Amino acid sequence: MTCPKCDATIKAYMSKCPKCGLPLTYNDKVGTEDKLPVKTIALRALLVALGVLVTLSVITFIVMRIYYARTNERITKEYVKQVIETITLENGTQGHALTFFGKDGDCIYIEELGRSYMFSGGIARVEFEDSIWFENDPVNTDSATITFSPIYISSTGKKTRIPVFSVKVDVPEAPITITEPEKPYNTVITSQTGLSMKVVYGSQVIINGEDVSAQVDRSGNLALTLNIQPIGENNISIIVRTPNHREARRDLTFYREEMDINLEVASSVVYTSTQSIMTIKGRTEPGAWIVVESEYEKGSLVLDQSTGSFEFKARFRTYGKNLVSFKATMDGRRDSAISFYVNYLPAKAEYTRNAWTMDYAQLKMYYQQWNGRVFLCIGKIVNLYTENGTTYAIMNVGNDADVKLVALENQSNVGRFNVGSEYAVYADVAGRIFYDTNYVPYLIARYSRD
Repeated sequence: MTCPKCDATIKAYMSKCPKCGLPLTYNDKVGTEDKLPVKTIALRALLVALGVLVTLSVITFIVMRIYYARTNERITKEYVKQVIETITLENGTQGHALTFFGKDGDCIYIEELGRSYMFSGGIARVEFEDSIWFENDPVNTDSATITFSPIYISSTGKKTRIPVFSVKVDVPEAPITITEPEKPYNTVITSQTGLSMKVVYGSQVIINGEDVSAQVDRSGNLALTLNIQPIGENNISIIVRTPNHREARRDLTFYREEMDINLEVASSVVYTSTQSIMTIKGRTEPGAWIVVESEYEKGSLVLDQSTGSFEFKARFRTYGKNLVSFKATMDGRRDSAISFYVNYLPAKAEYTRNAWTMDYAQLKMYYQQWNGRVFLCIGKIVNLYTENGTTYAIMNVGNDADVKLVALENQSNVGRFNVGSEYAVYADVAGRIFYDTNYVPYLIARYSRD
């Protein structure tokens, strides 16, 4: 080090300058190169503090991540058990159901629906119409993905946010249920037929271009009478438009044979009868004649040629289907004909009154001559099999030592025959069928014995 006055060399143990005699203090002995500025000390302290703060922040972040991860895992395990279903609501509209599981007294709040749902019996069921997620006329939309943000609220008021989940919702079709007719293709023999359906009240219903919405009642029911022309296929187009739904379309066909002479059956005529004689009524063109080709009561045909109204009494000889057939004739015109079946089955008392006890040997021999004869069949069902769309129950009307098999087509009130069970039924002879390696008598069961 040097003297601050004369620059003489000074040793560390000297108390004064050896050249000029200047007294020296400790600070004078320390060179400038050994001193630390005040700013440097402060900066170092600041850096140390920042390092500590960053370290604490990282530790806190890691701890919180672990905490939230464990919390989410617990919430998922405890609450996320929802079941998602596609349903049809009572008004016929398409919707979804969300089922949550929790404790009675708690509730689940769905932010997107703005509603809370209480838990009862351990579940909270949320139902909604799919249409609420779409605009009034969603012609350019096929589906939407809806994200739900449920919050579990305990009875004490504690709120737990459940992880969000999504549901894909298709644009629902405008609800329409056609109750009459039962199938899209129908053959009719009348000039008018019924059409019944159910839609959502407020829907627009268009049938063959005609708006019939005003005829829909407040329950959504619509009943109409359609005119069916004798031109072959009468095509009926039904369009239903319901707000927030895509347009629904249904097509029906009513086939009525082409006729040169108008001929039809009255709408009051039914196709079942408990009597062996039934009155058939209808209408043809004035001036035409009616010829009945199926069996009927002679002298019962009445025709008013001024109006074309006619009636006659059809006779049924066999149980089950009986053909009714008649035609209209007129000079210079092609005949028009109508044929249909009436199912004839008398009441049980009359049907069973003259039933025969089983004579198996004679039945096998005279099954053709005895067609339609009623027998009481008692025995065990040994097999069920289906052939050409008809199910036959094979009954042993004998015993284990003397097996006597008959085939029964069940049209009775029994419901269903079970193999191994015993039954007593009244049945009429319909022919025979080939079963196993032999022909067996074939009967149609109509009633069970009390």
